[in-house]
Amino acid sequence: TGSTHKRTTKTTNTAAPGAVASPITTSITYRPLMLIDLGLADFYVPGQSYNVRVASRHYKSPELLLHMQYYDYGLDLWGVGCILAGLMLRREPLFRGKDNPDQLSKIVAVLGTTDLLTYMRQFNIPVTPELQAMLDRNDQHHAHRQSWLALYQQHQSQHDQDSSAANHPVLLSRDGLDLLDKLLIYNHQKRLTAQQALQHPFFDPVRERVLSQVRAYNHRRMPVSAPQPPPPTAAMT
Repeated sequence: TGSTHKRTTKTTNTAAPGAVASPITTSITYRPLMLIDLGLADFYVPGQSYNVRVASRHYKSPELLLHMQYYDYGLDLWGVGCILAGLMLRREPLFRGKDNPDQLSKIVAVLGTTDLLTYMRQFNIPVTPELQAMLDRNDQHHAHRQSWLALYQQHQSQHDQDSSAANHPVLLSRDGLDLLDKLLIYNHQKRLTAQQALQHPFFDPVRERVLSQVRAYNHRRMPVSAPQPPPPTAAMT
């Protein structure tokens, strides 16, 4: 995502089904993660409106669900946050709405109504009757953001009964939860950029190993240069 954004391209569909571990090498223990579905990718131009009918439902960012057409790279980082949270909390997908309105309701149940209303006021997003009804339903019990640890504990017993849970590593850490807090927020302008996310301390334990693997991979891909002819010898006088 970081290198894609450098090319002023937003993928608009960063979702778990569109990310795979590459089987290109057997010498690297941890295989590279690759985005393979760029069918809805588009060049990003600041201030330009875009179609909100993009991204897989379970990974749609709040701005898309609120029909905000002036979005940016932040929707990709929301998708990254959803994938990361699904792995950490052992719940994939994290937000499981049956349609777009229900998808937003599932997000509000975790992130709360208070921050959503602040975000909508900041960007002059209108409150439709349908949206107001959803807010009213959630306001009593979901006015404020839940902690990720509490959300994990809510689902822990269910996953512990799953036969596959024993082999599923627990990925919760203070740095990981902090990274989720900075990716899964309503305000798309305050989410970490791809480059900022890569610099987060969560990745420190694997940073040098991954960088060395990337360097080795790029070295293998470099074309072999043809030998250059020797420079002409000066004529004897």
